[in-house]
Amino acid sequence: MNTLWLPLLLGSVIWAEEQYFPQSFNASWENGSLYCRSCFKDLTTITSRNVHLIAQNLSSDYWVGLRSNSSILMGEWSKWSNGDPVTYQNWYPGHPVPSPICSSTTQSPPSTPMTSTQASTVTSASVSSKNDTCPILSEMLLCLNMTCGDLETSIGMCKGTSTVTPKTTTYSTTFNAPTTTESTSNCKPYSGQYIRDACVVLLSSGMWKERDCNISLPFICYEERFFGQINISNVTTSTGNVSWSEGPGAKNISHYRVEVTGDKTQTFIQTELFQYIETLTAGTLYKVQVFPVKCDRDLNPQNISFYTLPSGVQNLTVLSVTNVSANLNWSKPDGNHDFYSVTFINASNTKEHKCNNEGCTITDLIPGTEYEFTVKAVVNETIGGVPSNISDYTKPSTVRNLRSADNDSTVIMVFWDPPTGNHSGYRYCLKEVNNSLECTYCNIASDSSNTANNNNTNSSNTTTFSVTDCETVDGTETFIKKANKSDGSMFCLCVAALTKSNNLSGEMVPILSYTKPKTVTLFLNPSSQTIFANWTVKGKYEKFEVNITTDAYSYSLQIITANLNYSFNNLKAGVSYIVSVVTLNGKLRSNPAYESEFTRPAKPRGVKATTTKTTIQVSWEAPTESEGASIKYTVKCYTAFWKKSHENQTAYRSIRFTGLNPGTKYECNVSVVAGNLESLPETVHAKTEPEKRTLVLTMLCSSKNSLHCGKIETRFELFEKLKNITYEKFQDLIHWNMSWAKTGNNIL
Repeated sequence: MNTLWLPLLLGSVIWAEEQYFPQSFNASWENGSLYCRSCFKDLTTITSRNVHLIAQNLSSDYWVGLRSNSSILMGEWSKWSNGDPVTYQNWYPGHPVPSPICSSTTQSPPSTPMTSTQASTVTSASVSSKNDTCPILSEMLLCLNMTCGDLETSIGMCKGTSTVTPKTTTYSTTFNAPTTTESTSNCKPYSGQYIRDACVVLLSSGMWKERDCNISLPFICYEERFFGQINISNVTTSTGNVSWSEGPGAKNISHYRVEVTGDKTQTFIQTELFQYIETLTAGTLYKVQVFPVKCDRDLNPQNISFYTLPSGVQNLTVLSVTNVSANLNWSKPDGNHDFYSVTFINASNTKEHKCNNEGCTITDLIPGTEYEFTVKAVVNETIGGVPSNISDYTKPSTVRNLRSADNDSTVIMVFWDPPTGNHSGYRYCLKEVNNSLECTYCNIASDSSNTANNNNTNSSNTTTFSVTDCETVDGTETFIKKANKSDGSMFCLCVAALTKSNNLSGEMVPILSYTKPKTVTLFLNPSSQTIFANWTVKGKYEKFEVNITTDAYSYSLQIITANLNYSFNNLKAGVSYIVSVVTLNGKLRSNPAYESEFTRPAKPRGVKATTTKTTIQVSWEAPTESEGASIKYTVKCYTAFWKKSHENQTAYRSIRFTGLNPGTKYECNVSVVAGNLESLPETVHAKTEPEKRTLVLTMLCSSKNSLHCGKIETRFELFEKLKNITYEKFQDLIHWNMSWAKTGNNIL
């Protein structure tokens, strides 16, 4: 079976912090190892990571923790005394001296020596047969995707001596790997002295040599820096219990030294693994160091810092509350603190408020709610002392949307919406007042808290209620109804929400409330452009709202007056106006009183008429006093001859009559109509065009006197008499004309 040796490059995955302690006295390697294992960890190992720390400033040769192990073929320098594998070698040239080479009588010629040049990062390890490969080599072969046969082939290609320039010292070592098949062998030593029981000496130059383990030399011990566990428990305002883990090599630790530093210093010598510390100052930072003492040497200390609990605050009180805040005060505790923490539950969530002084105002609270305030001194942001507790209620908020209903003449009804936050009930107070300014603020004579709230108010603006003026209702009620009050009266009503079983009142909200006033009795006295209104009323009133409107043109007017009359001027003639009067008592209104009247109408202007045979078109202008208003007119056209009358009403300024008699005189009258009133008429005469017809009258004249009828004078006298008779009958009421008819060259 062939055995291969392969130098491997290894790196330590885990590196514990080590400390190195050269010992100045001499001892054999074995005694030095025992001493190191007693007072330290072991004789030192050397790796690529610590060689620069150990090799610097060496003043002599020192034992290190490497001893030959000839029981392992070619592996006598493979492990340190602490069991770690040798991953770094720096041998002096020609060292180590190998053991003699032995071969059987049937042995084939030795193979060519395999030389390995090693630097500070070179690792040497042994590799057995394919069936016995070391675990590290197996992992590397798996990583390289190689088999042991592949590795042997690669090694065969690299036979010979290879020189590598390392970062530190370069050296060469030649090994022969014999293959033995027979039990008979011959041993031939190499040149140089081979030491069967050899230990490694670190020369002052930093290189290695093997020496007889029994000679006396200084040696170097190492110890891993001790990082133990340390805990603090049961901390109070003045005490704490420190416990720690056992130091390395506990049987050689004589004791533990406990040092406490802070505002005072204390030192304890302890053989146990705990120490109870007393007489500390509350709210103070302390540092504790525990030094294991081993062979009169302090090991690396275990460290911990802690704060003692701050002392509890004293005399915690609630100075005052509002609906969203509470003002707290307390006395400064003994010891130290950084700030105060005030915690409270708000909407089912615990909130914290930081305060730097012995007093604090907590805000953003829910109105009408009971709070438990917890105050404690705090150090290091999170370490709180003994808590102090106090409970109190915030004041309720004011009721919302307080409003008076549409009350009748003897009942007051008021509604409101619940306040934000919480409440247990309501208190309301009702009192009749004479001035609305009296209801700016509210105060109950026996309520000192409310009196205090109104110290800065003007007393003339404050309504002070006696206890008998007030009542309490359940928190589910949001209205009150008070009957049998005098009509037309002014009342001050104040409502406040209550909490703390109705013992703590919020701010009172005032509102003026009125009983409904009586309706007035209204009278109107119109003229052509004026209406004088006056009225009477029973009961109390504050003022009146007077309105006048019309549909005749765009006009309305509203006035507020405390008088019992008002004159509306600059109105338009012949127009219907509606006047209303409402009695006012604060926001309450009586039922309105209505009256309507026409202003006196005026005559129209500029009446004209145009005619045809059977029609008359009459037009006119509105009265100056009615300009711009829509008014009505009555138009009458009458013929005296025919005893016929034509009449119509219109809102326009012209009208046409048809079906008239031709050649007839008509008298047309235009008047402004205002209700049952009518203005003086404006008259115009018009004649329809005649439909002419000729009527010939032949007169037979007889006379006693001959030749009398033939006289011209007789004819003219007859014509005049006939004309007068006709005029007396027709006058100018119809169209007619009388003249002599001509026959031939003569006038008949």
